[in-house]
Amino acid sequence: MISRRFFVGASLATFSWVLCGFTPFTSVSNVCPKCKAAPTFDEVALLGGKKVLANVVAQNSDYYVVERFGELRMLKKSKVSAVAWRDEGPRKLATGDQILLKSGVVFHGGIASEQKGRFFVIQVGERNHMIWNSQIEAVYRGGNLYTLPVAPAAKPTAP
Repeated sequence: MISRRFFVGASLATFSWVLCGFTPFTSVSNVCPKCKAAPTFDEVALLGGKKVLANVVAQNSDYYVVERFGELRMLKKSKVSAVAWRDEGPRKLATGDQILLKSGVVFHGGIASEQKGRFFVIQVGERNHMIWNSQIEAVYRGGNLYTLPVAPAAKPTAP
C-alpha cells in the first residue's frame, strides 16, 4: 500500500513542475542499456531551481522546444534562468512550426494544412498528424504565436 507521505511528496513534486509550466518527460534513464556511451543532454535551469536534462532543438518567440528520447516538450523562456549547452555553446536553433497541446506535448515540424476553426495537419518527419483545435493550447508558425481562428458559425437550416 502506498503511504500517505509518498503520495503527498509525489504530488508536491509534480505540482512544482506545473508551476514552472513544464510537463515532465516519461521516467526513462536510457533507451539503449547495452550502449557504452551514456546519452548527453543540455541542462536547462528553471527559475525555481529545478533542472531539465534534454536537448534544446528549437525555439519560438515564447518557448524553447526540448527533446529527450524522442519526446518533445516546450519550456517557457520566461521560466528559464540559464541553458548549459552540452557542446561549445549556443547553437543555431530552428524555429519551424509548433503545436502545443493542452496536455503539454508538442509537435514540431511544418504545418501542412489548416481547416480554419477545426483542425491543423502538421508534418513531423514523414508523418502527418491531424490535431483538433479543442486539443490545442497554442500554435507557433515560423517562430511566432499564431492566433487560432474561430470556427465559422453553422448556417441555420429551415424547419
